[in-house]
Amino acid sequence: MGETEWKHAGWVSGLGKWAWIIGLVNGIIGLISSLVTIITYAAVWAIWGFGFTPGVPGAGISFWNVIASIVGIIISVFIIRPKFSKPCGEKDWEALYGWTLGGSKIPMMFIWGILLSVFGWYGWGGITVLLPACMILFAGPRKYEWS
Repeated sequence: MGETEWKHAGWVSGLGKWAWIIGLVNGIIGLISSLVTIITYAAVWAIWGFGFTPGVPGAGISFWNVIASIVGIIISVFIIRPKFSKPCGEKDWEALYGWTLGGSKIPMMFIWGILLSVFGWYGWGGITVLLPACMILFAGPRKYEWS
């Protein structure tokens, strides 16, 4: 008889497999939204006769959002895709259990999920990493050894 599958494997694998795409789309939406905001503020500021200056009110946070969205896109494509989504799609739970910070037992999927939440637009890109990570670690196919 074959190996029995973990009861949450289906949806955790599916969500984890698509996590990098959701993070990518999240970054693209954040980038477009921020650029539209910057252009709108600059246009209104120019129409009011002040011209475009670096001190356009309201545009400052959007410049940060552009940078954060780009960082979120980079995290999604170059870290989440190969290190998290690929093993999730293949249901390679041991690869995810083994993806830790140096010699410690701190799971990297938590760290990258938190970073993707911080740099993602409203944080929903990181949720697609954090939710499967929590399920794998706390209700996964085997008990995770924290020490």
